Amino acid sequence: MTEQLSRRAALAMAAASTAALATPAWAVGAIKHYILVDLKPGTDQLVLDRWYMTFHAPQVRRAFKAWQRNYVSFRSYLPPEEARKAYPLQYGRMTEIQFDTLADFQESRPNNIYAGGLGSFTPPPGGWANAGFESTTATLPVNPQQVFVAKDTPPKETPYLRWIIFFRYPKGVTPETGDAWYRDVHAKEVGKLPGLRRYALYSAVSPASTYPRVAEMWFDDYAAWKAAFLPTPKFTPPPWGGDGLHVESISMFIGENPDVDFVNDKRSIP
Repeated sequence: MTEQLSRRAALAMAAASTAALATPAWAVGAIKHYILVDLKPGTDQLVLDRWYMTFHAPQVRRAFKAWQRNYVSFRSYLPPEEARKAYPLQYGRMTEIQFDTLADFQESRPNNIYAGGLGSFTPPPGGWANAGFESTTATLPVNPQQVFVAKDTPPKETPYLRWIIFFRYPKGVTPETGDAWYRDVHAKEVGKLPGLRRYALYSAVSPASTYPRVAEMWFDDYAAWKAAFLPTPKFTPPPWGGDGLHVESISMFIGENPDVDFVNDKRSIP
């Protein structure tokens, strides 16, 4: 299965990685599978949502519910143009599916009679070859390996803004070199930005991940995020140079609560 097809199939979790584990399953504990679903220009989100909620999610649940501990999805915020010009922001959905262990996640795939590939799932409008979205996944521990900022986030009238960033270091930069700069230099500077309430870093549990690191930041709202990140702060550059966040990334704005819970809730289909 090609990488492009795998990305389209990621929403279904039908194209899971069979790569060797970076960490033994017993050392990881509960895991979560993040799926960033980026709508292509001209794709109607309501059309995608109707297909997702009517066909896709129920079919995924039928195939994988024996292992899934939860299955939720967050409709993303539409990022203002000023933000998209400065950062690689996507728009669509972020789905999160949790499993008790990494072993459970892997066990859900082999010989699954309900999930024999994309042909076992109802295709989106336009078909799999012309799907109106691209998706990228990261399989992570439920709890981040590093927490840089942990301030209170009490309930409030409006939702918090979570900035989810999938990233990788440029070609030729070893994980050890990249992580040392991120931990000892970059994270400390980001942690001092105004309005930042939470800031954590995950390392993917598979070395084959397209983006092996995921950062997550919480702000009160978009205005607070803008005050911190626009214009782009002048961060200390790493040994490899670059600008902006100094890494190769994709990202998305979501709220703190999902708009649909496929395990515990019944939701209206648009």
